[in-house]
Amino acid sequence: MFIRELLEALGAAKIRYCVVGGVAMNLHGVPRMTYDLDLVVVPEGDNLRATEVILTGLGLKPRIPVPLGELADREHRERMRDERNLVAVTFTDPDNPLREVDVLVAPPIDAEELVARSTLMPMPGNMVYVASIMDLIAMKRATGREQDAADVAHLERLRRG
Repeated sequence: MFIRELLEALGAAKIRYCVVGGVAMNLHGVPRMTYDLDLVVVPEGDNLRATEVILTGLGLKPRIPVPLGELADREHRERMRDERNLVAVTFTDPDNPLREVDVLVAPPIDAEELVARSTLMPMPGNMVYVASIMDLIAMKRATGREQDAADVAHLERLRRG
């Protein structure tokens, strides 16, 4: 319910984004247990600030004191990634830890390209932008995690049809 409400709000606000991670896997037809939502948002000031307004309006709070709008500057994002290992800004509900959103600010693929190649997919009551299968494969390969290697195998099977 929470994820649907958030994605509807992003669509209504015309946020340029796409869903990645476990929810994207599920939407592409690969069952994957997940409780959080991973998003890539085009890193433009207004787009990032509007995303933060939506997230905080749903009762989420950022875990670190970094306003999303500050990350519109590419050099600042890269410095935060390189010096502080900031890959995502996590928003969570202090009263319900299962309501969590990671906004990836340093994805392994350029955010604008990722969003441009995303697929518009139906979700009950809404249409959502979901990273393409090829981009999900590339992102998951970049992590080096065992779970992501398993996800790549499932995505490769999907891609081959």
